[in-house]
Amino acid sequence: MMSFDDLLGYGGFFFLGVCWIPQTITTVKAGTVSMQKSFLVMYFAGALLLMLQAIAIHNNPLILLNGYTTFASGINLYYGLFPRRKTR
Repeated sequence: MMSFDDLLGYGGFFFLGVCWIPQTITTVKAGTVSMQKSFLVMYFAGALLLMLQAIAIHNNPLILLNGYTTFASGINLYYGLFPRRKTR
């Protein structure tokens, strides 16, 4: 049975996960991102470290949340560092 703590974690995952969807879709469509590169690097590094910590303590809601935010911020970081060139 799922604990109340897990329900809170999955709720947080849902809301934070939904927040990244529009930004990531916009980034992929545009082939570039308007966020500062330093923010993108720090966010990616923070999400990755938190995911590794969540794996170490076997906390599934946090593994999902930080795995997802690492993936989404990684996409934004990629396009921040390597923007797609516009073709004419």
